[in-house]
Order: sequence, then C-alpha cells, then structure tokens
Amino acid sequence: MAGGHPTHGVKGNEVADALAQAINSRAPRLAFLTINEGCLDWLERIETQLPLAYTLRFDPIRGGNGQVANCKHESPFGNAIIYNENILPDPQPVAHDLRALEGAEKREMLCLRSVARTLVVCTAHLVASAENVEQRKREAAEVKRVLATDYAGYHVYLGGDLNDGPLSDALSNLYHSGYGGIQYQEAHGAFKEVFSPCGNEIKVQYIADDAKKYYCRSGNPTHTLNKYDYLFVPPAAVVHSTQLVSSPHSDHKQLWAEVTMTSTAGPLVDSIMVVGDSISQGLEGDYTWRYRLAQHLKAAGRDVTFVGPYRGTTRVPRAQPANYPEESAPPYFNGVYRDGLTFDSDHFAQWGRQAHQAKDDIRARVSQYQPTYLLVELGFNDLGWGVSDPDGLIADMRTLIANARAAKSNIRILVASVPQRTPLDIQPDLGTKISAYNAKLGPALQALNTTTSPVRLVDITTGYDPYADAYDGLHPNPAGEHKIARAFANVLWNQFRVGALYNIPSGSTPSLVPTKPDWIRATSTTSGIRLEWQHSFGAGGYWFYQRNATIGEAFSRLPLQIPADSWGVNWVVPGHRYEFYVVATRGDAYASAPSAVTSATVANLETAAGPPNITATAGTGYIDVSWDAATGPYSETVHKYTVYYLDSSEPGAIVSTKSTTGRSVRLSGLVSGHTYILAVCSVNAAGEGMPAAGPSRTVG
Repeated sequence: MAGGHPTHGVKGNEVADALAQAINSRAPRLAFLTINEGCLDWLERIETQLPLAYTLRFDPIRGGNGQVANCKHESPFGNAIIYNENILPDPQPVAHDLRALEGAEKREMLCLRSVARTLVVCTAHLVASAENVEQRKREAAEVKRVLATDYAGYHVYLGGDLNDGPLSDALSNLYHSGYGGIQYQEAHGAFKEVFSPCGNEIKVQYIADDAKKYYCRSGNPTHTLNKYDYLFVPPAAVVHSTQLVSSPHSDHKQLWAEVTMTSTAGPLVDSIMVVGDSISQGLEGDYTWRYRLAQHLKAAGRDVTFVGPYRGTTRVPRAQPANYPEESAPPYFNGVYRDGLTFDSDHFAQWGRQAHQAKDDIRARVSQYQPTYLLVELGFNDLGWGVSDPDGLIADMRTLIANARAAKSNIRILVASVPQRTPLDIQPDLGTKISAYNAKLGPALQALNTTTSPVRLVDITTGYDPYADAYDGLHPNPAGEHKIARAFANVLWNQFRVGALYNIPSGSTPSLVPTKPDWIRATSTTSGIRLEWQHSFGAGGYWFYQRNATIGEAFSRLPLQIPADSWGVNWVVPGHRYEFYVVATRGDAYASAPSAVTSATVANLETAAGPPNITATAGTGYIDVSWDAATGPYSETVHKYTVYYLDSSEPGAIVSTKSTTGRSVRLSGLVSGHTYILAVCSVNAAGEGMPAAGPSRTVG
C-alpha cells in the first residue's frame, strides 16, 4: 500500500477498496497477503470487505523517538498480514526487532506462526536509501537469523519491500546459496525467490532467448526501475505462476503467486555461535577463522547459520577517552573484513574477552539465540592478564558450560585449547601457564561430557606456530585462520558429521600491510597539542614520533603504540614548536611508511604544574605516595592527580599509572627488591599538566 508516500498516500478509502477487490478476486484460494507501508484505518476497512475466513494482523512502525508513526492522514502506519484461517490456523503473532541503530526508525518483521501447520508467514520492510546501506544489511542479517533460529523446522514464507536489489549484500542473507552472486556478495541464505526469472530452479545464471546470460538473482522492477519487492519461500515449494500488477494508488507493483506448499517440515537448520576473544572477533582487515569455517561448511553443502549479537571485527577508535589508559573506548563490532567481503558473520566474540566474564552472560545469549553448537575459544586473556591461574580458568570453563546448558539442555559444545604466543619479557611464565591449562582441559571436558549435551576438545595449539601463523605473535594471519578453522571443522565432522574434513587450500594469502596515513594535523590546545590523522585500514595501532624543534631535539618514539587515530600531547613547553609523525602498524611484523611531518607551537596553555612536596614510603610489595595540593596558575580547577611509576630494575618495563581525587595512593603489586621511579601530575579543567618528579624508592 502507499500510506507513507507523499503522492499516493492521501487518496482515501479508494486505496483500501481497490486492494479489497483484488483480494476478493482471488479468494478463497488466497493463503496470505503481506503488506508494507499500510494505514491501519484502510486495513481495517479492507478486513470488513473480506470473507469471514480472512483475518488481519497489524504491526505499527515506530520512529526514532519510539512513537508510533502515522500516515499522511494521521492513522497509524506499519506492516500487516492478511491471512486465511483455514490455511494458517491459530497463528501466534510476533514482531521481531531488526536491530535499528539508536535514534533510527524501528524496523520490525511481523511473523505469524501456526504450530499446527508448522507454517510461518512473515513480512519485512527494510530501511530505504543509499545512505543506509549498512543499516539495511544489518536488518537483513537479523531477518535471516530470526528465521533460521526462531523458526527452525517450520515452512517459512517471507514477503516484503526490502528496498535493495537482488544482487546486494543485504539480499545475500536470504537468497539460497545455490543462487550464487557477484564476487564478495555470494548468497548465503536458505530461500527460493518466487519472482526469480529461473522459476523453480535454484542456480546462478540462465541463458535467455537472446543468448545472453542473466543472473537468477534478478527480475522485473517493482518500484520505478528497481526490483525492491520479494516473496521468499522454502526451496521445496513449487511455484506454478506469478503476476506483477500495477496498483492504482501505489508506486509499488502488487506481487501475486500461485505456490504449492510442502506437506512436511524441512530439515532443521543447525546454528553455530562462536564465543571468543580477539582471536575469534578479528581485527579490521582480517578474514577471520570464522569466515574460513563458514566458507568450508558452505562448500561442503551443510546448511548452517551463525548466530550471536555481533557481526564485525574490531578496529582502533577515532579517539580514546581523556583518562586513557584507565578507561578505554567502548568495544567496536563494526570493523569490516578483508576485501570488504560479507558472509554469515554473526558471533559472540570480543577483543580482550575473558572466560571469567563470558561465564556470567553465556546463559542469556544461549537462551536468546538457541544455537545447536557452541564453539568456545577463550582463555588467553584470563591467563595473560593474571585474571585466573590454570585451575581457576578450568573452574570458569566448567561454570560456562553449566550456564550454557541451563539455557539449552541439549546444546553441543566445542571448547578450544589456548594457543601459545611468542615470548613476552614482562610475562616469562605465560607459556608455562598455557601449557598447564591445556594439559588439564581435555580431562576436565571429558568429565563434563554427556550424551544429551556432548562436550568436545578442539586442539588449536598443536601445529599453530605463533611466528609463522600470527601477525603479532598471537593473532592469526591468513595461514593461522585456516589452521584454527580446520581444528574446529574437523571436530564438527569427526564427532558430529557436520560438514567435511577441512583441507587447507594450496598457495598463500599475503598478510595485510597498512598504508601510511595521507594526512596528519596538529592543533594547539589549552592542554597542549592535539594530533589526529587519517585512519589506516587494518592498523592495530600507530608508532608516535615527536620532537621539540625549538631546542633542536631529535625525534623520539613513544614506548607504546597509540591505539587510536588521534592523540594528545600534554607535557609541552609554552611557546615551543613541536613536530610529529606516525607510522601505522599491524602487530610486530607489518608497518607503513611514515606519515608526513606536522607541527604546532604551544599557545594558551592552561594546565597546572605538578603538586609540591611528594613523599614516598616503601613496604613489602607496595609504595605509599603522598603530596600537597597543587599551587600556582590554573591550580584552582585541579580535580585529580595521576601518579606515574616505572620499574627501573626491569629492562624494557612499561610506565604504569594510577589516578586519585585525593592526595595519596598506594601502589601495590610491586616487585620486592626493585627500584621504582615516581612522578605526579595535576589534572585540571584543561587536562593533565607537566609532572613533578618524586623520590625513587626500592620496594622491601
């Protein structure tokens, strides 16, 4: 219908009457009709003109403010299904949220499920316009997920105005994989498209009468020059005829089809939820092992769907919070994959994630998505960050498995070992901890195994070379992605007959090398100098170089990479000119050429000097530091102090910080016998000022 269209949406009751006449011309054989952009008063008028067997279900659209949207004549505006009760008896209506971004129009998919007929009818209206491509892809992926998980085993029929072309990334979520597609937009859905020019055949192309090849993912325009409207049915359904009919009061054509519904439910679609950390989420520019596994299962002809709350990789943010590193930027889940590829990428993996965290929210996620298989890759951050020792991590894995089973008693669980990484000077015993945990993991999982909910070990450690298979000593490069995917795939095949044995393809894929930022800018601020530069695709951080040009310093590099596309330099001298450049990095092995050099002269500095009278007292494993209140210019807005401390007895040690709103702190967890260098900065309304040096102390 046309209730939201400025030209066609103000016609009045003649719109409803025309559609009612079209429906009656097909009754009583008409099973259902899905409607988008309908006005409630018109729909109710239609219902009064139909035979008693026909019933209406309406779902209003809500705007970004959460309020129900209205048609041009102030009637609620939304989507609807008119259905024949003899064909769809006692349906259960559900409006599924399509995960609109905050403040955006709340798109929903209305579904009616008849348990008696194992039949589901849905209608979806995806967001429009070229500016909303990513949002539309997100909505289509959610449509796919809901249909595969919430309605597994049902005959699903989906109609709707999907606002995108057949070969688009969004529609790849719905077209059956047999339809193929163009590069990086191959179909990975489960449905036949009724109005495909190939009819009942699910294939990539057909040869027309003019001997030209055309995609089966195409079709006649339904809105101006574009095909935007679709009817998807189960592959086993038989399409007998189709009609596209111009509507007198709509800018979209009506789609009518005669279809024989299958008599029995189709095979259940297995679903997989990957629960992991950075190894599983991936960094912008990765293919990820999740992609390798998805492609492998697709090639093996196994119809599975990946589920979870997230879709993308991570990437460095535009900026870190002002009090970084004590607070980091929120997690990022919209980083793109290598070559801009798209696939069934839903997951529950997050950079830095720990099993100690995941155990507490896995029940809610399993309850929400009901995966057939839970693929768990966690543990490195627990051991690497000192969150747990091997026994503590085993205990957390037991809890994670128990909580997953509490949400789904027959869930199948695959748990990966923790891969070794290249040695770290600051954690010389990490490799020993990982080996100890991996030795305990297999027996622990075997003890948890049940017939109802099998648990299997996935060994991703053996054969994984952190020097050759990772770009930074841990995170997988293309070779490492294949090895991890192979480990999971082979357990899925050997233990559950899902897919096939995994063969790593011959040849190699080059690792991604970030390019240098094309621009970099420096701006003097009241706290010092603010730097920002062009984002380098695939960069995991940036080496940051600076020098005081006024006094002729040489360039020096900060000891740690900058995990953002900007940075603030606070410890500067008023009136001095500073120069800067950055180098984009991807782990230890890959770095760009240097950016251009930029400069700024410090002006209008409004930070406060470090506090006076810093004292320090060392004890067993700690140092107590105290100081007097800051004095001097701009000290009246000082609201916090930051203590910097460095273990000068440890070569290559990294500076640590601790902040407080008071005038004393205890620095704990220090190494006995080591000497620490101390400094304290004042933080005021402008930011952090130059540090005041404190005394060095040796821990008792």
